[in-house]
This record gives sequence, structure tokens and C-alpha cells, in this order.
Amino acid sequence: MALSVAVPVHARVGWKEAASRLERAIDAELGLTRQAVDLERAVATLEHEQDGAKYGAAMLDHAGRESMRRLDAYRAGRAERERVVRQRARAMAKAARGGIARIVLDEGDGDRDRADRLARGRDLRWLVRHDLRELSAYQRAELRARNELLDAERQLQALSVLATVHDVQGELIGAAQGATGAALARAHGERDALLSKASPRARARAAQKTRLAELRASRDELERLQHTGGEGLVRPVRGRVVGRFGHYSDPILRLPMLRNGVELAARRDEDVRAPADGQVVMVAELPGFEQVVVIDLGDGRLVMLGRLWKATVAEGDPVTAGEMIASAAPKVLDDGLGSSVYLELRHGDKPVDPAPLLRRR
Repeated sequence: MALSVAVPVHARVGWKEAASRLERAIDAELGLTRQAVDLERAVATLEHEQDGAKYGAAMLDHAGRESMRRLDAYRAGRAERERVVRQRARAMAKAARGGIARIVLDEGDGDRDRADRLARGRDLRWLVRHDLRELSAYQRAELRARNELLDAERQLQALSVLATVHDVQGELIGAAQGATGAALARAHGERDALLSKASPRARARAAQKTRLAELRASRDELERLQHTGGEGLVRPVRGRVVGRFGHYSDPILRLPMLRNGVELAARRDEDVRAPADGQVVMVAELPGFEQVVVIDLGDGRLVMLGRLWKATVAEGDPVTAGEMIASAAPKVLDDGLGSSVYLELRHGDKPVDPAPLLRRR
């Protein structure tokens, strides 16, 4: 009789211990999975910041080169103006010493009257004063260009320091990801081992449905972040990139231009799809872009699609990646690229090249 009682008690103790161990294993794996998700988000944020810093560095480099070009031009102009000023100042000095007949007037012209000579002298003084004013303007412009160049260099140095900080942050996040990934693999193996050993009743009791659902959701989010880098974009149209991000030469106007996004080849009335999940924050007409749709992707990211018409969404609408939002419009002005859809991605106020983030067609 004592033995028949002892066996169920021992079984209950073993079952409770197994259930407790399984629950602790699930909690540990869930915590590690959430930590891995946070690290993937940190990687995506760091990449956004690095893209913004690279764009800022490129703009500052361009501004520095432009300031240097203007500085060289101002210096050359100032040198020429100084040469003219010295030449005319010597002429005035000679005229003041009585050599006006030889310097100011034509040689051999002894018939000019005194009033004419005085007028020529006044004209010469006016020219010298005018040259001095121009020289002063060149000097001020040169000083401004020099200050702009110094300011650009200081900002580039600050961005260089920021890039070093980003590199250190990237190394730390990478190390944390390595450690978390290894710990997550061990926790996953331990949880599977406990589940395989536990009785059906223990599994039903210990592995609560809500905790397992949270774990599955976290793992799905982690896989999505790892697959897309946290920022993959669905192609709004199937066409290739025909206008690249950054500086370019306009094929029609033959002028240097700057493009803050990319142009994708598109057919008239082709369906245009949302590049990512988000919320529509603007549907409007913009000169040069026809109808535009701006989508807030969260995390400080905005995407703008232009050269559209027949929009099927309105401000405030939620959209999912791949959802049709408009049609490709006929291009009003020829820019040498043919029919296209414009795509621009911004992180904060910094435009980011979206081409590397577009998924394959």
C-alpha cells in the first residue's frame, strides 16, 4: 500500500520538475531571441546613420572642392587686379611729379588745354578708386571662400570621428550578435531536448501557448530582419534603374544636376507598388514629379514615389509591402530617360541611395 502511494508522488514531483525546467528554458530562449531582434534593429539603425554620414561627407567634399575652386579664381582675379592697381598708381605718381604730358596724355600732344589735362587726371583717380573697390571685393570674396573651406574641413573631421565611432559600435554589435547567436542556438537545443523528453501532459502544462506564440513571433521577426537587413524594399515597378542616385549630367540640358533618389523604368499605367510596410503621410502634386505618394516606414524613414497618377491610397492609409498604390504616369517633360517612376528614400532629412536595398525583380 505504501509503495502504491509513493510511486504517484514521485511521478508528480518528476513531472513538476520537468515542467519547471521546460518553462525556464522557454523563457531563456525568448529573452535571447528578443535580444537578437534588438541587435538586428541596432544594426539597421547604425547602417542608416552610416548612410547619412556618407551622404553628408560627400556633400561636404563637394562643397570643399567648390570653395577651393572659387578661392583659386578669386586669388587669380585679385592678383590681376593688384597688378592693374599698381600700374595705375605708378601712373598717378608720375603724373603728380609733372610727367602728365608723357603718362596721361599722348606723347607729342602739346595742344591739349589745362582743363582737358585736369579731366584726364580725375578720370585716372576715379579708375584707381574703382580698382581699389574691386580689389576689396575680391579680398572679401576670397575670405568667405576660405572660411567656407575651413568650415567644410572641420565638419569632415567631425564626420571622420563619427565614422570611427560607428566602426567601434559596429564591432561591439557584431561581437554581441556572435555571443547572442551562440547562446540562442544552445537555448534552442536545450528547449527541444526537454520537449522531446517531456510527457505530453508536461508539454501541455509547461509550454504555455502564449509563451510559445511569443517565441515564434520573435523568431519570425528575427528571421525577417536577418533576411532583409531590416530595410529591404520591394521594387515599386519591374523596370531597371535608369537614373542613378547622386550627381549626374542632365542629358537634355547638359548641366550638372543632383538626384536624391533613383529613376526606375516603367510603362505607362503600370502598377506601382508600396516598397515596404508603412503609413501614407502625403498624396500631392509636385512640379516635376507629377503626383507623389510619401510613405512613413517608421524608424525615421520616409519613402517618396513620384511620376504617378491614379493614386489608390489617401493620406493616413496603412499600406503593406507590394500593395498597389498608384499607376505610372506619362512623363510631361522629356529628361532623356523615357517613362519612369521616381523612388526616393530618406532617413531623417538625409537622402539614402535605395538601389542597393531593392529586391530582385
